[in-house]
Amino acid sequence: MNIIAVATSDFTGFILIAAMLYSSRIRRSDTGHEEFRIFSAMAILAMIACVVDFLMFYSDGKSGILMRIIAMFGNTYCFVANPLFISSWCLYEDLKLYHSMKRVRKIYTYAFIPAILLAIVALVNNIFPIIYTIDENNVYHRLPFSYAFYVVDGCYILFSIYILRKYEERYDKVRFFPLHLMVGPVVLGCIIQAVFYGVSLIWVSLAIGLTAIYMSEQNEFSYLDKLTGLYNRAYLDYLLESVGKQRGKLGGIMIDVDYFKKINDTFGHSVGDEALIDVARVIVFSKSDKAIATRFAGDEFIIIVRNTSDKELQNIIKNIHDEVALFNETENRQYKLSLSIGYSIYDPETESLDDFLKHMDDNMYEEKEKNHSQRQA
Repeated sequence: MNIIAVATSDFTGFILIAAMLYSSRIRRSDTGHEEFRIFSAMAILAMIACVVDFLMFYSDGKSGILMRIIAMFGNTYCFVANPLFISSWCLYEDLKLYHSMKRVRKIYTYAFIPAILLAIVALVNNIFPIIYTIDENNVYHRLPFSYAFYVVDGCYILFSIYILRKYEERYDKVRFFPLHLMVGPVVLGCIIQAVFYGVSLIWVSLAIGLTAIYMSEQNEFSYLDKLTGLYNRAYLDYLLESVGKQRGKLGGIMIDVDYFKKINDTFGHSVGDEALIDVARVIVFSKSDKAIATRFAGDEFIIIVRNTSDKELQNIIKNIHDEVALFNETENRQYKLSLSIGYSIYDPETESLDDFLKHMDDNMYEEKEKNHSQRQA
C-alpha cells in the first residue's frame, strides 16, 4: 500500500479520535461512570494504534536495527490491541445497556478469554512466529494464523449484535445507540484488509465507528434532564411526534409533587432538588420496562407507554403509590413525598396530542384537589 495512503488513513483516524476526546472531556467529566472510562480507554488504544500503524508501514522493508525494532513493536502492539479493543467494545455496550457490574463479572470472565489468548499469542509471536514474520530485509509477511484474528473479531461483533437484540427483546428498542454505525465500518474495514494484502483500514474504521457512537450519545445527552437523569421536555416532544402516529394505544401518566413549594420554602432549594431526584427514582422503580419516564417541567413528570391498556396504566400508578409509601417509611428524609397522578390514553381519531396532554393534566389536578381536601379535613 502506498505510504501516503496509509498516512492519510491513519492521520484521519487519529484526528477523529483526538477531536472526540478533546470535545467530550471523557476522562475528566465522566470518571464516575465505568462505561465512559472503558470508552475512553478504547479511544486512546485506537488513537495510539493509528500512529503505530503508520510507523509500522513506514519501517517495512527499510534496513537497520531501529526499523526492525519499530516493525516488531508496531505489529505486536496492533495485534495485541485488536482483540482487546473489540472485546472491550462488547463490555462497553453491555454496561451501557444493562448498567450491571454483576452481569459483567459473570459473562466477561469467560467472554474475554479469546481476546486474552490472542494477545498472548501476539506477544509469543516475537519468539515463535505464527501470525507474521519479518525477514532479514525487515519486510513484513502475513502468516495463515493471522486470519484467526479476523475470525475472533467477527465473533465479537456478532456477540455485540446478540447483546443488543436480546436487550431489545426484553426492554424495547434502544434509542441513541446505532450499533450499525459502529459495526458497519469495522466489518467493511476488516474484510478489505483481510482480502487485500498490505491495505490498512482497520484503525480508521474503528475511529469512524467510535465517532459515530459518540455523536449519537451527544444527542442523547441533549435529551436528558441533568438533575434527575430522566428524559427532558425536548425528548418528550420528539417522542410524542414520533410515536403518536403509530398503531397501538399510547398511554400517558402525569405526576405532580404535592406541596413542593412548601419543601423548597421550608428546607431550601437543594433539598427540593433532592426531592425531585427521589421522585424520579420512585418513577423508575415503578414503571414497566417499556415505559419512558420524562421530567415535563418543574415538579411535573410524564410517563409515556406504547401499546398499553387502561389496566397496565393503573398498575403503574399503583406501583408508584406503593413505592412512595415504602419510601416514606424507610428513607429518613426531612420531608414526606406525596404525588398526584392522572392518566389518559391517546385516541388519534378524536384528539390532538395537546388534547392528550390536557386530559392527563386535568385528571392529575382532579386527584391533586382530592389530596389537598383530604389533608385539610
